[in-house]
Amino acid sequence: MTEVKRPVFFCGENPGLTLYTPGTEQAAAVVSYWLCTDSPHGIGHALVLWLAESAQLGHGGIFTDNRSLAEVLVMELTRHFPEFQNVPVGELAYIDARCAHVYDGERYTVTCQTAETKVEIEWRNPLERKQILWPNFPAGEQTFDLNTAICPCRFGHIRVNEEEITGEVVVQSEDGKFSSSAFLAFAETWIGPIQV
Repeated sequence: MTEVKRPVFFCGENPGLTLYTPGTEQAAAVVSYWLCTDSPHGIGHALVLWLAESAQLGHGGIFTDNRSLAEVLVMELTRHFPEFQNVPVGELAYIDARCAHVYDGERYTVTCQTAETKVEIEWRNPLERKQILWPNFPAGEQTFDLNTAICPCRFGHIRVNEEEITGEVVVQSEDGKFSSSAFLAFAETWIGPIQV
């Protein structure tokens, strides 16, 4: 049976990555990368990068080639993601950047470049592929219906001006099913917002 849902808020990809300080449950870095192929707010890229500490980049920033799109994605969705609950994402600066990504089925890389800074994010070794249907995803005083294909990855890396951010990916498995703090998200669609 065909089901039609409106309005479409976002279509594209949205991989995420959390690196933990080795041997702890303390986040060293949190990433949400948005590749928007269609939305009412235009298309483009937004790399939301929070760092516990970086000599070159402080606590990170939001790198984008479409600031209005990035602002909407951060305010309406990213700041409500579980991995960003203790991250002051609202304090991160918006930074104009040239953004690009490459994926070959094994390695997904994102590069954001400014005159002074080059940020590279890498996901590697997808462990499985699964569809996630999450009706009424909570986002403050509204919800969204989320449909996406998730690929947990074994490895993830962050480099700022060629300097590696120290941290490790946490992978868990049970009966051949995986979860990871590094994951790819393809064919992602957000429907809404739906007022609570």
